[in-house]
Amino acid sequence: MYVTVMNSIHLKDVDMNLLVALDVLLTVGSVSEAARQVGLSQSAMSHTLGRLREVFGDELLVRSGRQMVPTERAQELAGPLKEALEALQVAVSPPERFDPASSARVFRLATNDYAQFVVLPPLIERLEREAPGVDLRVRELGGSSPVERLATGALDLVLTLGLPEHVPQTLYRKDLFQLDLVSVVRQGHPGVGKTLDLETYCKLSHILVSPRGDDEGVVDMTLAEHGRSRRVAVVVPHFMVAPHLVAATDYVLTTSRSVAESFASFLPLRIFDPPVELERGTVSMAWHPRTHRSGAHKWLRRTIEEVAVAQGLRR
Repeated sequence: MYVTVMNSIHLKDVDMNLLVALDVLLTVGSVSEAARQVGLSQSAMSHTLGRLREVFGDELLVRSGRQMVPTERAQELAGPLKEALEALQVAVSPPERFDPASSARVFRLATNDYAQFVVLPPLIERLEREAPGVDLRVRELGGSSPVERLATGALDLVLTLGLPEHVPQTLYRKDLFQLDLVSVVRQGHPGVGKTLDLETYCKLSHILVSPRGDDEGVVDMTLAEHGRSRRVAVVVPHFMVAPHLVAATDYVLTTSRSVAESFASFLPLRIFDPPVELERGTVSMAWHPRTHRSGAHKWLRRTIEEVAVAQGLRR
C-alpha cells in the first residue's frame, strides 16, 4: 500500500516522462498495452508505475479481477493531466504556417508621417489584394524609444527615419531605403536665382523637420564641418506640413525628393540639389526579438520590404 508522504508535489521534481506514461496508463488501464504504446518493455512500464506510486503516494491503478482500475486519486488526476499535456504539446509544436489570404490578424505599426506617406499607400493596396482580412493600426512614433511598446506587444513593428545608430541595439533592424535629399524654396523667391549656392543657402532662413524635437539636424552637422552655419527659423515635427510653409514664405526646406516632387505638383515650389553633400537618412524597420521568428511577423516584414523595392525606394 502507498500512503501520501508529502503535502504537495512540485513540477520541477517530477520527470515529464512519468506524466506522459501516467496519462497512457490511465487511458488504457493496462501495463502491457501502455508499454506497447510508449515503446517500453512491460517490466520497464511496471517500474515506471512504481515510481509514479511513490511520487503521488497512491496506488493509482489497482487490480480488479483481470483488469486494472484507477483509484479515486487517479480519477482526479486523469482529466487535468490530459488537458495539461495537450496544452504543452501545442506549446512546443512548430507554429502553423501563416496564411495571409485567410488571416484576420491585426498588426500595429508606429512610424512618422514621411514613412506613412511613401510606404502606406502601396502597402495597403497590397494588403487589400493579398490579405483582405488583415488590419493595420498605425500609431505615431513620437520622440520616445519604442522598445517597451514592442516588448509588451503594443506595437508589432516600427518604421524609423534617421541614422542607423538611432535604432536601439536591443532591437532587430532592417534598412529599407535612404532618402535622396533636395532643397526647396517657393517660386519667385527674391533671394534665389537659377541655382542655389552655399553662400545663399547659409543666408536663408530654414525650416527643419524634426520628429524628435531636435533643433539641429544633419544639415547643421554638415555645415559645421565646412565651418558654416544656418539659421533655423522654424522647427516642425511633421514632413507633410513643411512644403506648405515653404510655399507661403521665403524660407528654405531640405527634405526628401519624393516629398518635394509630390508637393511641387500642386504647390508653387522650386527644387534644387543641396549645395553641400549631406549624409542620407535611412528608413528602417525595427522589431523586438520576441517576434523575430513569428511567421506572421516575418510575412509582414517581407511584404514591407517588397513594397519598398517595388516602389523603387530601396537604394
